Amino acid sequence: MTLADHLPILPVIIPALAAPIVLLVMRRRPVLGVVVSVASCLTMLATALAMMVEVSDGTILAYAVGEWAAPFGIVLVADRLAAMMLVLTASLALIALLHALVTRADRKGWHFLALFQFQLMGLNGAFLTGDLFNLFVFFEVLLIAS
Repeated sequence: MTLADHLPILPVIIPALAAPIVLLVMRRRPVLGVVVSVASCLTMLATALAMMVEVSDGTILAYAVGEWAAPFGIVLVADRLAAMMLVLTASLALIALLHALVTRADRKGWHFLALFQFQLMGLNGAFLTGDLFNLFVFFEVLLIAS
């Protein structure tokens, strides 16, 4: 298996791993929390760009999480539209995060950076989901974080 086989899951996993790390380090080392959050956004942008290159010829990537079949498991599907939406989301997320850091808006809520990552996880999952039930689940993750 290559990295290209796992591209559809990475935009969901990256913020899902970054959020608890940010939450844990933010109290004692706020600078490290900021670095992890920015690195997460940069990694999501790189992943989205790699996915866009991978599906640019019309290829559709499907990823069955846990190797479960479609009616029972989570199936993520990446096509051209999903890849474009992921690039747009990662770009805007990076811009919004940098703006929040420069204007110190991230200091108004202690858990801002972690919730920002969870919100990105829900958004990326909603763009990649292959069925309506998981679209609802990812949309709920997005709403809870917002």
